[in-house]
Amino acid sequence: MTTIRSIRNLFTTGITVFLIFLVLMEAVPWITAGEDRLTFVNKNGGGFAYASLFIKNLLLPEIMTVFVLSMLINWTRRWIKIELADLTWKALIRYQLSYLPVFLVAFVLFIPITQSVRYLLVEFPAYSFYTYWNTYILDSYSLPIYFRYLVPVLLIGYSILNVSLATGFLRNRQLVVR
Repeated sequence: MTTIRSIRNLFTTGITVFLIFLVLMEAVPWITAGEDRLTFVNKNGGGFAYASLFIKNLLLPEIMTVFVLSMLINWTRRWIKIELADLTWKALIRYQLSYLPVFLVAFVLFIPITQSVRYLLVEFPAYSFYTYWNTYILDSYSLPIYFRYLVPVLLIGYSILNVSLATGFLRNRQLVVR
């Protein structure tokens, strides 16, 4: 039987996958339109301002998304007691599909946390409940934003799940060999 790892390991795996995803998503515009990107950066205050916005608007808030995904995977494993009994394609696909509803519903749970962190970082020190509620919370619950998050959530969620499975499988295999 193969089970997934602890929440700490899931979160570490999730952060690694997320950072790889971020580097790729940031590298593509620099490679394909480097001069335009450099003009954009210089026009908006230079490299430090760009890095600051990147960290405040994307990196730190989305770490909360990864944390919530890791917790949901761990809770689902505990509550529903999902385990991979054997390593056949059918069992593996069934195991993967059992987490699909979790990833499809995760948006509802992580978006207020992610957007609250984003609000605190971006709007500092001029906080306004009206701006927070309408712009960061209510406007976030829309189909365009849901679908914008869906692909990264599925990618990161299934990457966390599969890396965890592979690591557990290799760890179990080492124990059997020794």
